[in-house]
Amino acid sequence: MAPLLQALKRSQGVEHSIPMERFYRHVGISRQGFSKKAQRSRHEQCMIQELTGLVHGYRKKKDRRAGSRSLYANLGVKVKFDMGVTKFERLMSANGLSLAPLRTRVVTTRSSMQSWNYKNLINGLTLTGINQVVAGDITYIYHEGRRYYLFCLIDLYSARIVGHHIGPNMRAEDAKQALDQWVRLRKKETLKNCIHHTDGGGQYFSGLYLSELGQLKVRISRAENCLKNGYAEQRNGLIKYHLLPTIQADSESKFSQEISRIIRLYNQERKQEGLGWLSPVGFEKKIAGLCIKPERNLYNFNLDDDGFDEA
Repeated sequence: MAPLLQALKRSQGVEHSIPMERFYRHVGISRQGFSKKAQRSRHEQCMIQELTGLVHGYRKKKDRRAGSRSLYANLGVKVKFDMGVTKFERLMSANGLSLAPLRTRVVTTRSSMQSWNYKNLINGLTLTGINQVVAGDITYIYHEGRRYYLFCLIDLYSARIVGHHIGPNMRAEDAKQALDQWVRLRKKETLKNCIHHTDGGGQYFSGLYLSELGQLKVRISRAENCLKNGYAEQRNGLIKYHLLPTIQADSESKFSQEISRIIRLYNQERKQEGLGWLSPVGFEKKIAGLCIKPERNLYNFNLDDDGFDEA
């Protein structure tokens, strides 16, 4: 009501000569009450303008498809504007800042016959810490008319990308570079009996790669299809559709540096709802000193819709 009364007041003497008191009486408000509402309305418009700038800036530089809940946490809206998440979501919707759902086509990995010797070891598994399950996946990325392949390894407990490699080839040697990065980060002695889970791509079941996993004493797990490797697929989708559009690079070397930058941003800064609105690195630091760590239950694909085992 305040914006309408403000518009009537601005047009008084130009478009009409009706005393404002008549409008105030009609809507049941005093002149002082209208003044307070008008002040709150101006404050809210300034706040919306500032929020809009922050949202556009964050989406441009850090996450092109950041949703309302993610923006609320990563922009610090609660502290900065003293606003609850429900009100923030309403303002996002009312001001055209919400995003339409993204429809993507699922592209499956070509399974290796060698992978058929391995079973799915993570179905319905309960995780209690890092270095228990790492999931790997490959996705393709186009930049400046060229196709690149991004190899990622994700610790499923903390959602941290622990190894990655970007390049124009999809070879076992490229997959191993992400594996080597994981080993350097976590250290070889902590990885014994960790489960390495993929959806059967040939690079992960090559002699080179399997030999390295054997030396690490890592257990090998295979998903029957890409849907059962959804954790890694989702992370690759986030990189591809949320973070990648923020990159600006005019050379292959710069492009590689930018990929590393957005993965550092994802690991160290980007807060996630599933981690209690902490970043993966922040979550790992928080739980490091806990005697009893929170559990994470991986989805059990053997259960039907009623929660009963189909076997």
